Amino acid sequence: MGTFVKSISLSIDMLFFILFAFVLYFFLSISYFENLKGKYRTRFLVISCAVVAIVIGSRDPMNWSDSAVYYEDFIYSVKSFSQLTSYDHPRAYGEMGFYYLGVLAKTITEDASFYFLLVSGVTMFCLYYCFKQYSIFPFIALYVYLGRFVGRNAIQIRAAIAIAIVIWGTVYVTRRKLWKYILVVFIASRFHTSAYIALPLYFMGYVKIKKYHIYWGIAVSLILAAYYGGFIRDMVSLSSIANEWARSYIVEGSEKSWSNDLTNPVIWYQIFILFFYTYHESFFSRLSIHYYTIRNAFFYSTVILIVLCQYAILAARLSTIFATYEMIIVPILPLRYKGFSRNLGNLMIGIAYAFLLYMNIRKFF
Repeated sequence: MGTFVKSISLSIDMLFFILFAFVLYFFLSISYFENLKGKYRTRFLVISCAVVAIVIGSRDPMNWSDSAVYYEDFIYSVKSFSQLTSYDHPRAYGEMGFYYLGVLAKTITEDASFYFLLVSGVTMFCLYYCFKQYSIFPFIALYVYLGRFVGRNAIQIRAAIAIAIVIWGTVYVTRRKLWKYILVVFIASRFHTSAYIALPLYFMGYVKIKKYHIYWGIAVSLILAAYYGGFIRDMVSLSSIANEWARSYIVEGSEKSWSNDLTNPVIWYQIFILFFYTYHESFFSRLSIHYYTIRNAFFYSTVILIVLCQYAILAARLSTIFATYEMIIVPILPLRYKGFSRNLGNLMIGIAYAFLLYMNIRKFF
């Protein structure tokens, strides 16, 4: 009986949270379209990102196993600038850029709460510029990001910073600024070495990838995964760097719960978004000069997710870098339609990402 009451309570709690999140989504959408202009839109976006940074940065690290590891590392390994020596290094990870961010925090205060706020603030600062740079609906983009990826900001905090930096810097792919893009990827790799996987995106821009290339590319990837997935997994497992990227000292439910084959629903969801975005190329390419960069990046991400599906954690870690462009793509998909169909699309986005948002942040409550 007690279990039944508890389950009913949880269901009601979920229902009210989803309703609240959807109302928030609707409010932000209307505010963006009808009221916010110029500096007011910018200010509200800054405030929104700051609130998210504070909420995530204020979490109790002891309730998040990954955060607990970083908490202990900050307390026992990280030194202030005045105490720093050439022999100091982190215990829980290898990237020194993230370590020096901790050094900066500890130089200001030894309070670990400030450390997590700083990490969260840096991540959301980079994401703020991503929203401004790529999205015509930045508030809905933020909403989608929260629904799909906010758990990353609380668990995989090194990767969260690295990915935000890479996404911010892919503007240089569009502008054909090779050395600037390399510099961006290098900086991101100082927070998480998996950022190096972003380098090929620049050279994909030299190949005129057409629609049928994407369709056939996904088809071939599915065939490879279906018939040679085990072989690919075994070969990749021989790589020390791949094993390092896939190494996990926490229980990452969102990744380990994914299927380790083509029944993974995330694969098919990502394929659907990619195909829709690609099929309506003539429409969406008029909305942004970054269309082909974003599409190629999302294609690249989807291929990685499919081909490495039997090495689930590695597939998730590598594909998630450019899968983050989901936050830019999804908000504009309903624009392809008019009237009732567009409103229905917005409604589906609101409900779907409200549910995902709840599932991502339920540990905060």
